[in-house]
Amino acid sequence: MTELFGREAGSIRRQPAEGFARARYLLAALLFFVSMLFVSSWAGVSAQTTPELRIGLHEADTHASAQQIESLSAFAFQPMAEGALALHGGPGKAIWLRLDADLPAIKDDDARLTLWVNRAAVDRLVLHRTVDGAQAAYPRVDFFVPRDSGVEHDSGYAFVLPRGIKGPTTMYLEVVAQGDLSLSVRIRSETEVVASDRGAVMLLTALYTGLILLLLIGGGMYIALRDRLYLYYLFYIAALLAFLLARNGQLYELPGIGDWGHWRVLGLCALANALAAATVVIARGFAGLSRSASGLDRLLAWFPVVPAILVLVCLFNRPSITGVLQVASTLDLLGAIVLAAVATAVAWRYKRHLATPMLLMWLFVLTVDCIRAMADWGLSASGESAQYVDQVMAALNALLMGFVLTDRIIEFRLQRDRARLAKDQVDASLKMERERLKFIEALHSNLRDAPSGDQEWLAFRRLLEVVRELVPQHSSAVALHSFHDNDLLLCEPNATRDAYQSLLATRGGAFKGISRSQLPMQLRVDSPIPVDGQAPDLIQFAVLPLPLTAPAWGMLLIERRGWQGFEREELAIASELAQKATRAVEDAANDRVLRINAEFDTLTAVFNRRTMDNRLAAYFKESILRRAALVAMFVDLDDLKGINDTFGYSAGDKCLRALADVMKAHCGTVGVVGRYSGDQFVVILPDFNPDQVRRWVEAMRAEATSKDMVFGTKTMHMRVSIGVASRLAEDADVHQLVERADKALTNARRTSSGQSQAAPIQSVAGGRSMQ
Repeated sequence: MTELFGREAGSIRRQPAEGFARARYLLAALLFFVSMLFVSSWAGVSAQTTPELRIGLHEADTHASAQQIESLSAFAFQPMAEGALALHGGPGKAIWLRLDADLPAIKDDDARLTLWVNRAAVDRLVLHRTVDGAQAAYPRVDFFVPRDSGVEHDSGYAFVLPRGIKGPTTMYLEVVAQGDLSLSVRIRSETEVVASDRGAVMLLTALYTGLILLLLIGGGMYIALRDRLYLYYLFYIAALLAFLLARNGQLYELPGIGDWGHWRVLGLCALANALAAATVVIARGFAGLSRSASGLDRLLAWFPVVPAILVLVCLFNRPSITGVLQVASTLDLLGAIVLAAVATAVAWRYKRHLATPMLLMWLFVLTVDCIRAMADWGLSASGESAQYVDQVMAALNALLMGFVLTDRIIEFRLQRDRARLAKDQVDASLKMERERLKFIEALHSNLRDAPSGDQEWLAFRRLLEVVRELVPQHSSAVALHSFHDNDLLLCEPNATRDAYQSLLATRGGAFKGISRSQLPMQLRVDSPIPVDGQAPDLIQFAVLPLPLTAPAWGMLLIERRGWQGFEREELAIASELAQKATRAVEDAANDRVLRINAEFDTLTAVFNRRTMDNRLAAYFKESILRRAALVAMFVDLDDLKGINDTFGYSAGDKCLRALADVMKAHCGTVGVVGRYSGDQFVVILPDFNPDQVRRWVEAMRAEATSKDMVFGTKTMHMRVSIGVASRLAEDADVHQLVERADKALTNARRTSSGQSQAAPIQSVAGGRSMQ
């Protein structure tokens, strides 16, 4: 048990160090991955050699036609820098972008040029270009209702320009959106579009696959552990996966789920608010601040109400408030991340396990999300790769949180081990208590009626059996010296008796000293006891003294092989049981003495009058129930006073004892004899018929009167008078039987000494009576 506690404590001490080591390696890998992502993004941007694009912006209503826009002069368009454009849409509003570029001539074997636009949440995106006075046909793009037009790619929309177009070219891009959006417009070759699309596909596939795996792992952990924190984690992963799928447009391509596009931009806002609520919930579950920071914990508990309200407002689908809800949803998500970082910081302050990497990751997520929000609002410039950086950081944050929760399994395992250890301790205590109670009950029940010579053997044999069940051992023994004037050696198993006899012969003095001291000890024996021909390296004995009164001494010996010693609890329970067994033997011996004194006559060793009265009443009731015969007789030693006067009181006592011995010998196991008064005895003979009674009386009287009683130089013979009576059918009380026997004795005395007199003896079977 001590070793188990030690191993558990060691694992608990090693757990934080191992967790922090894993967290450091994981954090280094994450930083390396993010760095490589930024480097690759910057390298891709700097490698572009496509023509420069000049952009102008003009806002109109949705009813304006392409011809009307093309008829406007260049001064009607607000010049915009090439790159990410922060556009502000709204109901009934269309944004027109005038695109001017000097396109190089494209050979037949060269990759064609495309007008590339990132995938933004637009309701309508149409490219207009006039060729020879007619509009060139380009497909209409709707972010929320994807079509298989060849324009949509995972990285954006690519409008392919014809090979024959070259030189100064003007195009118009019509953009209709309910809310604000960030639009990136570039001239790119088909080769660059394919490469960009391939990279986007690989990145998004990795993101979605990783999140789905985390979702499955989290579900498995929740099913296995039933911990609500894993349920919160499932909520967070599901919300993040749905939000990323919707923001990248893949959600609206899924059958059934694509109907979410009905809410347009407001559907995106609803998913962002759901992600905000999940962020706060998982952060609160991880931090566990109910005791350390109750105020912050209450704030985190109530915060999801705000996202829930915003979700309901978004689902009412009021396009007029789309811009306000976009800003509110973005601030809500950023506020949730801030609260998550604050909660993790407080958990780090209170030494929460793995709080350091989680805090750094929340800060990274907050930074990239703020950059993305500022770019969407037009407050800062942003590169093409910015649309994926925040998604990668969110996925890595979910991955790290999965690692943290996986590490939580160790805590659950330790808690389970502690609970199992506590259960084992409780079970062991209950087992000990049951065995103790059974042992005590068995001692009291078995020793009460056991013969005096068997009481010690029964008690200590039972002791060895119980100790073997409760204390792991190789063997055990009880050695007693001068206990109730006897020596006793009991061994378990019996085959070790010779070994224990040899041990007591060689170390008896040491054992006697330990027994006298009454102090339990552990004794190592370097020279092992040969058992079954094998010699172990080391034998240890637990020596538990028995509480005996000098000159008696004794002990309980428990043998254990090897270096493992005895625990304090083991010695305590074995010593307690040994003491109880010793006391039970002493109590049984005392009870036997008391019972003998209470039931027997001290002079003649037969039952006394009180016992005989009880026996007569019991036999009388039994004879009535069984309709059986019952004979009672009084036997009197004649002239006891004359014997005492002539030979002394010791002679009278000797005669009484001799008469009692004769009657006990003749009663055997079928009759009962007791002393009723000074010189008077009573005998009970159940199931005796008249002939049997007559033979019994004559035989007993003949033997008693024929004994030679020698007192010094004189010899005498006893004379006895006997009164006999049997139960009659009309007898209702035992006293009637006793009175008839007493009268018969009185008549026998009057007639002549040394005779017997019988009241009418009735045979129950034949109804005969005789004098």
